[in-house]
Amino acid sequence: MRKALSIGAKWTLRYTAVMLLTTSGFSLYVYERAERRLDEDAKVLIELQLDQILEYVDAHPGDVASWQAQASRQVTAADPDLRLGLQIFDAKGGEAIAVGSAQGSGLGLPAHVATGSNSKELREVDLGGHGYPFLALAGHGEHGVAQVLVYSRMFARGAARIRAAFLSAQPVLLVLTAALGYWLTRGSLRPIAAITRSARRISTIQLDERVPTTGSGDELDELAHTMNDMVARIRDGVERVRRFSVDAAHQLRTPLAALQSQIDVTLANPRSPEEYRAVLEDLLYQVGTLSDTVNGMLRLAQSEGGPDAAHRVRVEIDALLAEVVDFFGALAEERGLEIALTGESKCAVDGDGVWLHQLFANLIHNALQYTPEGGRVEVEARREGLEVAVSVHDTGVGMNSADRALAFARFQRGSAAASDSSSGLGLGLALAREIARAHGGRIELDSEPGVGSTFTVRLPLAADPLPDAA
Repeated sequence: MRKALSIGAKWTLRYTAVMLLTTSGFSLYVYERAERRLDEDAKVLIELQLDQILEYVDAHPGDVASWQAQASRQVTAADPDLRLGLQIFDAKGGEAIAVGSAQGSGLGLPAHVATGSNSKELREVDLGGHGYPFLALAGHGEHGVAQVLVYSRMFARGAARIRAAFLSAQPVLLVLTAALGYWLTRGSLRPIAAITRSARRISTIQLDERVPTTGSGDELDELAHTMNDMVARIRDGVERVRRFSVDAAHQLRTPLAALQSQIDVTLANPRSPEEYRAVLEDLLYQVGTLSDTVNGMLRLAQSEGGPDAAHRVRVEIDALLAEVVDFFGALAEERGLEIALTGESKCAVDGDGVWLHQLFANLIHNALQYTPEGGRVEVEARREGLEVAVSVHDTGVGMNSADRALAFARFQRGSAAASDSSSGLGLGLALAREIARAHGGRIELDSEPGVGSTFTVRLPLAADPLPDAA
């Protein structure tokens, strides 16, 4: 399999290609402008020679011998590289004199001049035996017609020298551009190399590594910040999994040890059927407790992953709370408590209805659990900006600062429940918080010992919230 080019090599090649295209285009533009300027210079030079001879012809009408002498003087005074040639024609269009390179050329007048037009058009003519063409220009005077010839080699060589200079500079420019592109690419990719080295050092046991930033605020710095945020989220997730595993092992170790001990004791000596039945009933109760613990841990783990998109629906908060409060009505009555739903939010959220039911059920059950007989549990829903706030308030025992700090910890129960073996596994509030987080919300706690507790759930409204009542 052919090895792919590195990003540095690709950037260098692209930079070199762009620079070559740019400089080549600029060179072509300069060459075209220089060539045009040389052509203009050639035309000006020829026009000066033509005007000079026509001015002399007009000053000496019909004096062919004088024309000959003047033409010879002009040719002698001109640059030899021009190979200047002069022709003067009489009124009938016949050649009167021919001097310099025009002598013996037999070159006639262009058709438009021969027919009387005085339009001066520069043209190329081939006199034969020369490597370059001649430039010819003809024009009318008052007493004659003249034509000037100039060898184009000097002008062509000027353009050729410019072209050769550009062509010879291209290889040097190619090398310099590639070297500069490589140097710039190395500098640009240095932060990426640092990011790569840091990323390779990151693992599940080395999550404190941070990707370095340059402080420039550019796209690579933004990438580094994004990766650091991602690593921080992964670190938090791994830490939660680690804590969850430790808590789960601790929570399961005691009942499993009790089960093993009870089974060992039972098998150590023969038992009557009634004794075996009593042991089995006790084992069944403890297995049920273990099952509840495992199910609670599974629900908690699922909530941390967030609700499945296929289960996200529009959930009307008022109807959901009415259903949950009605469900706990019988339990509240049995314990001599009053439970009430107050307020009407007219709000809806996007989420999993089963999970949201579990969220509020856990909070209400917790309130009923820690509220003594004759107390009251009140559930209130209201809209606050772009959120719906649901408060579960009880007149129970409340929490001190130590209990508040551990309220949402897994497998932790408040001091009021320390002596109550039926108060639960310590997963209810932890599960409620994770469900709220999975829906983009949060839970706030306000509690005072002997006064009661208030848990407030804040969830973002659905994309199309219910309209306010008229």
